[in-house]
Amino acid sequence: MDKNLIRRLVKGQKPFKRQIQDLLYEICDDVHSSCDRRCPVNVINGGPVNPTEDNCGCACFKNGKAMYDFIRSKI
Repeated sequence: MDKNLIRRLVKGQKPFKRQIQDLLYEICDDVHSSCDRRCPVNVINGGPVNPTEDNCGCACFKNGKAMYDFIRSKI
């Protein structure tokens, strides 16, 4: 996890959009194509987004911006 993100949160500051996107990418990289409950996109969508073989099972696969945009669209 980004140490600067932790510092911002501890100080009560909002994280930068890019920091959130990077964190989402890291989550996806850890989960990989398992697409399980550790992924916030999977939790919100109830599974992968538009699953196809071309995108390793999820339209947001290893794409922090796509994950961020998807989550924002559901809030």
